[in-house]
Amino acid sequence: MEKTLAAVDCRWLLWLYAIIPLSLVWILLDVGLAQGRILLDHIPTDPEHWPFWTIVFGLPHIIASLITMADREYLAHYRRTLLWPLIIFAAIASAGYLGPQPLSYQLLFIFFAFYTIYHVLAQQLGLTLMMCGMRPSPTFKLWKWLAIFSAFAIYINVYASQYLQHPLVGDITWRQLFTWTAILLCAGVIALAWPLTRASKNPLGVWYLWGNVLLLGSALLINEMGYTLFVILIPRLIHDLTAYIIYISHDSNRNRQQPVNYIYRATRFSRLPPILLLPLLSILLAWGLTSHQQYPLISIIILTVSFLHYYFEGFIWRGENPHRQQLSFRR
Repeated sequence: MEKTLAAVDCRWLLWLYAIIPLSLVWILLDVGLAQGRILLDHIPTDPEHWPFWTIVFGLPHIIASLITMADREYLAHYRRTLLWPLIIFAAIASAGYLGPQPLSYQLLFIFFAFYTIYHVLAQQLGLTLMMCGMRPSPTFKLWKWLAIFSAFAIYINVYASQYLQHPLVGDITWRQLFTWTAILLCAGVIALAWPLTRASKNPLGVWYLWGNVLLLGSALLINEMGYTLFVILIPRLIHDLTAYIIYISHDSNRNRQQPVNYIYRATRFSRLPPILLLPLLSILLAWGLTSHQQYPLISIIILTVSFLHYYFEGFIWRGENPHRQQLSFRR
């Protein structure tokens, strides 16, 4: 008799948001008791300056999503859907590195920045919709896009701050423009969260909804306080760990009777369950790529698979797709 699918407990996904109040308390203590001398003087502005960060976060969860695809049935199902996007994304990444500089790379940065923000928030807000038990109403769609553009404005302030100090009009700089844009959009996100709260059919969904509101609001506040590291670290931790929880649950269900995934079949000798094997393999493969990304070809490959990941994550967990049939959630 076939076993029931192991379900993702949505309470664990909600608990990941505890990183937000913990970070805020840490920052406020640093400001109040040490005037910023502890954290600001001893942490980098970008976590990518930590060697372990680039090995553990970012690319590994993208590799993990590709590992879930290493399945004969899945490849047959998605082959036509993903072929042309793969070619287009490879062309975009190649043009960014090999086209006339610096314009090509700058355009690539804008595309990458917006697509990254869209992907991260689409995942978190899609889970919000599922946990609330709601349909994507016009109010929800507007809330989603306000959140995306607000996060994009914050992202630009974080990663392109050195280019935004030039005056736009009078004494107003580009950075101030993006800051006020983020504030106004974030205010809209807070306002629309109230009718969505009333429409929710599940209390857990309400908590998760406001967790995402807090995610945006805290990113805006923390960036203005100068603790840029936390602006990058908080959403990355939540997004990547959420993804791993889902991938591990999926792979455990898909390969529960015997390995059908090519990667799991090849590593069957290890006898490691997906909860150990998937992070290990994805981190090792990501490390192999990032340690050679000084070569343009490797950088193009990394960007291409990242864009492809952003693309297929938008639909493989919905509807009748084989991924969704191997995953259930417990609210």
